[in-house]
Amino acid sequence: MSRIGAVIPAAGLSSRMQRFKPLLPLGRGTVLSECVDTFLGNGVDRIVVVTGKRADEVAAAALAAGAEAVHNAHFAEGMFSSILTGVKALGNVEAFFVLPVDIPLVRRETVARVLETYDARRPAVLYPRFLGERGHPPLIGREAIPSILAHDGEGGLRAVLDTFESEAAELDVADFGTVHDLDFPDDYEVACGYARRAFPCPEEVAQLFLQHSVSPEVIAHSRAVATVAVALMERVNSAPTATGRLDGALVESAALVHDIAKGEKAHGRVGAERLASHGFHVAAEVVRDHCDLQLGPGAPLSEREIVFLADKLVAGDQYIPLRTRFEEKLARFGDKPDARTNILARLDRAEVVLQRFNKESGVSAESIAREVLG
Repeated sequence: MSRIGAVIPAAGLSSRMQRFKPLLPLGRGTVLSECVDTFLGNGVDRIVVVTGKRADEVAAAALAAGAEAVHNAHFAEGMFSSILTGVKALGNVEAFFVLPVDIPLVRRETVARVLETYDARRPAVLYPRFLGERGHPPLIGREAIPSILAHDGEGGLRAVLDTFESEAAELDVADFGTVHDLDFPDDYEVACGYARRAFPCPEEVAQLFLQHSVSPEVIAHSRAVATVAVALMERVNSAPTATGRLDGALVESAALVHDIAKGEKAHGRVGAERLASHGFHVAAEVVRDHCDLQLGPGAPLSEREIVFLADKLVAGDQYIPLRTRFEEKLARFGDKPDARTNILARLDRAEVVLQRFNKESGVSAESIAREVLG
């Protein structure tokens, strides 16, 4: 018996999109291959793509992506007929995911989280939930399979799963992809912007704050840091000596979540680990070093240094000069020789970043922070 399966219905007509959704370019491949890749290497034993329209092309794409393909001769009857075809093809499994091909942004890490929770709790159905909304892919236990196979199709899969509601569970996930489907051309354009994006969008930031119980004070501080970081980034990008553009969306996102583990020992490292567990690996690298970093003589200013510097210029949600920040730390801990040495070393490293920014941008970072925070 295969333990975990996945069914990807890809048999629709794509009438509202006006282009054939499964084979549209997305991420590192196509809409279909991104769906398949969500499950690959994630403890999913069998991935079945159900074809309908342009069956030969979709089947070939499915096989190339690492999945199996099965044709639904009755695909015009609607998605439930494709789910039936896929479930029958899976055979004897312990549980299976359902991910329609027009929901291609779900992260691998989300699937891993769902599987981990399923193993611990064993609900009949486990739904990922984003900002209070159930999304895809649900993980459906084998106890629901007989009811699915016996269903007449009225109300689709949801009607069957509703009968298991008392045995269902939800898992909060910081994954916008679980609720974003490609119904219309504008939805596809949004997906193109978000595919393989390894830092949280604003909605995902809000979900992360909820999941990790970030306090209002830390949120206020993080928003102030993001305001300063964006202003610093814009100045670097507009400088005549700029050698490359910094990613403003990454800067703002990483600044917003830089203190997601505030209160934990080594909160930069812990925060980075939390973000990586959600699939936000690029943001994690910025957050990991926001407490302390060393900028080498030949190293360029990057998003990492911008967030680091912005954080050093904000106390609470107010501007603070860099030296004042460290003088306050010395007043609190400077009577301890080791602590004093460490604080002064960190001040030196922070001043290297500050001076580099001031030289390359032609303006004082402290004056920018003071201005944007009023």
